[in-house]
Amino acid sequence: MAIGFRPTDDDERIIEHFKREGESTSDVLRRGLRSLERLAWEEQARADMARLALEDLSDEPDAWEYDEDGNIRVVGTDVVVASRKDTDR
Repeated sequence: MAIGFRPTDDDERIIEHFKREGESTSDVLRRGLRSLERLAWEEQARADMARLALEDLSDEPDAWEYDEDGNIRVVGTDVVVASRKDTDR
């Protein structure tokens, strides 16, 4: 796919300002698109945080528990994660 783009003088100024050594105009535009994508993700994350800010999980059952050896066990499964004292770290 090819996309045509006719930058205005101001667009060219911005592109040149953000162009890194060895970068093409396309590289700068790609970075700009990634930045817009990241901003949209951050906006959605902030909206989700605001929506969930008052969520109270204290009445929810725990999804995991510690066993008698200090390991973490996922409730209702046989999945156990060894405690740090039992690992090589």
